[in-house]
Amino acid sequence: MKITESVKDNVSQVYIKGRFDAHTCETVDAYIREKMEKGRHQFVLNMEKVPFIDSAGLRVVLVIARDLRGEYQGDLRFAILQPAVNKVFEISGLNNVLRIFDDAETAAQSFSE
Repeated sequence: MKITESVKDNVSQVYIKGRFDAHTCETVDAYIREKMEKGRHQFVLNMEKVPFIDSAGLRVVLVIARDLRGEYQGDLRFAILQPAVNKVFEISGLNNVLRIFDDAETAAQSFSE
């Protein structure tokens, strides 16, 4: 898994490449939590290069979203879900709980609404 980031207007665009599963989810969790500790509280996870997510990955994003919303008055958005990943979000009902966008720019702009 590879994680990179760019920041614009206080929104962290986090680009994830690779499977988001039990073997890699702790890497994503640690990366985002480190940024949270440094004062970042608005994140867009760009999932364009994520072909797969499992229940461990879903748990990580739910806990991060809960913590951002509760402790930091921040939030987590998702952009560019691959069809298989989008299906997992739909089946689990997370598409009703988490905000998902077709592109990263719209996801980032949603923080200023």
